Amino acid sequence: MKKIKLLFLSFLFLFIENSISKEYEYQNFIKNNELIPLQQSSSMENVDIIEFSSFSCSHCAAFHNETLIELKKSELFEHINYYVVDFPLNQAAFYASIIASCDQSIRPSYVDLVYANYDIWTKAASGEKMIELLNSYGLQLGLEDEQLQSCLTNEALQNEILSLQVASQETFGVESTPTFLINGEKIQGNRPSTEFIKIIKKELNK
Repeated sequence: MKKIKLLFLSFLFLFIENSISKEYEYQNFIKNNELIPLQQSSSMENVDIIEFSSFSCSHCAAFHNETLIELKKSELFEHINYYVVDFPLNQAAFYASIIASCDQSIRPSYVDLVYANYDIWTKAASGEKMIELLNSYGLQLGLEDEQLQSCLTNEALQNEILSLQVASQETFGVESTPTFLINGEKIQGNRPSTEFIKIIKKELNK
């Protein structure tokens, strides 16, 4: 009987330790990398969602253009601190990530605009046309051309994006997009909004 009790207590301790470790890990990831949420919760009770995404990823575009829009209509959205970490899977996505990181004041709108126009810029007739479109979305939102060009040649900014991608791989094992952390719990791939809502409700009721 004592052995069973000791085993149960050991299991419980490991479960609690693992839960605390996950929470500590993702919260420190946010803090250490000075991540700025695209959506800041207006409630004392909130859930942190980190999305690791690539602008060239069709499943990421589907999340932003369908699932996220449905989540925004939910009363739960005000309880969400929503972060997007760039995880570029090719040169086009990396290029868009540089522009998205150029000015934090337009980042949320740029992310929305690039995904809303996913079927346009990803099917551009040439690489030059693709670049032209990605640039135009930033300029539409208020970036000055001089500021845009400065960001595109900023090696420190580029290294910051790539370093964050490496940190995401090493810390959370992110390999594909979209990948989500909901209060530290890892979820891979786009899911129906109902599934996200279910998880968010569970986290809020803990």
